[in-house]
Amino acid sequence: MKKIFVSFLGVVAALLLTGCNMDLPLTHNTDGDKPMENVQDVVSALNGAMQQFGGYRFMGRNYVATGDFCGDISKANAGTGHFLHMNGWTFDENTGDLEEMWTAGYVIISACTRGIEGANHIMPTLTTDADKQTLTNCLQQFYGLKAATYFYLSNLFCKAYSAEHAPGFGLILVKDELVKPEVKVERASLEDTYKYILELIAKAYTYDNKEVSPFFINPINLKAIEAKVLLYMRDYAGAAAAADVVLTSKTYKDVKVGESDYLSMWNTVAAVPEDVFTIVKSDNDNLSANALNTLYGSYKGIVDLTFVQPFFKEGDYRAKLFDAKSSRTLKYEGTPTAKAVSNIHVIRLSEVYLIKAEAAAQLGNVADAQAALLYTAKRNPAITAVADLPSTKEDLLKFIAEERIRELFTEGNRYFDLRRTEATATIAGKANFKPYNAVFPIPASEINAGFMTQQNDDWASNLPK
Repeated sequence: MKKIFVSFLGVVAALLLTGCNMDLPLTHNTDGDKPMENVQDVVSALNGAMQQFGGYRFMGRNYVATGDFCGDISKANAGTGHFLHMNGWTFDENTGDLEEMWTAGYVIISACTRGIEGANHIMPTLTTDADKQTLTNCLQQFYGLKAATYFYLSNLFCKAYSAEHAPGFGLILVKDELVKPEVKVERASLEDTYKYILELIAKAYTYDNKEVSPFFINPINLKAIEAKVLLYMRDYAGAAAAADVVLTSKTYKDVKVGESDYLSMWNTVAAVPEDVFTIVKSDNDNLSANALNTLYGSYKGIVDLTFVQPFFKEGDYRAKLFDAKSSRTLKYEGTPTAKAVSNIHVIRLSEVYLIKAEAAAQLGNVADAQAALLYTAKRNPAITAVADLPSTKEDLLKFIAEERIRELFTEGNRYFDLRRTEATATIAGKANFKPYNAVFPIPASEINAGFMTQQNDDWASNLPK
């Protein structure tokens, strides 16, 4: 971990206290080892960590694009070359997109670790309830953000969670202290990595966070994150219970989103009823050439409509979110004043309903699965009641898998859905490819630094060939 943590100690204050880009010149750096001194230091660190989470190297573009371009939803353009290695599965240990995600993930994890340490250091010195509440809010958000980052990193650099894969490689766990430069570290097992993610979520719940905005970690979207983690762990009872907390909460229990609101939510940076956990952007905080807008715009990435279109029945208004003439997704078309600015919907209410539906179906609770599934399925006008939905476990699960394509296309879920459900697809020209065993290589720059040398040795043998 020398590569990450030497850099982190040098740049963390500039990255997080100013919330700026990771490429800040070294002459602008300050000492990241300096203790935080006041509440504003902690708040600034949290804002910076959130900005890095939403940056293009992580959830702002690369992770989301990986979920669709490495699956069967999207195609890169050979002329522009952007995301082409990922789309064609010609990536290797030196592919920049992978190195960016690995490094960004650990920068966020380290920032959260340092933020927790700073908040705990400052808390005993505070004299006002308002300041104590601010730090309490920050602590839940640091723990939740750290858990979410580990989860998304594990989807990239570890195999899909299963009893078979659980003893295998997970991630490097940065717990209460930052890893010191030049200290050799080892990867935990995948099972221990997921246990740690759940421990972080449980720790987050011990703080009475008053935050309610979906643009930050809050007590409700923390449950949505937990539901998604448990679904990936195949803990269907746990996933259904966590999803229920979200769906029955005061915030979401009565939400009803019609066609006009649904279609307009993609070109605003204001909070919308579907937001559960969302990365908010603005005209002053946009990803410009590195935005998903640009990848699907001037860089000519497309939606593979020969695959996607047949899943939509006539009148399903979700199909209006791709341009059939240009094969372009309209989910990242920007706002009226800034075409490179789109919020990133990390977890929407629709996905929480689909998590509940899938978990219930897996448990054989057909009625519960149908009731949850109806929230999204009725966007097809031919479906108006649960009686219009499949009535057996097997048919429900097939419908839910297809519904996730209709509802979540180009939102970064498809490849990871294929892995966790052990499904097959045509990927990089290979028909019936099963990415269950697929995993991306750890970047060579990390391995070659010599302080973490455990590569995913079988990554190349599990490519679509």
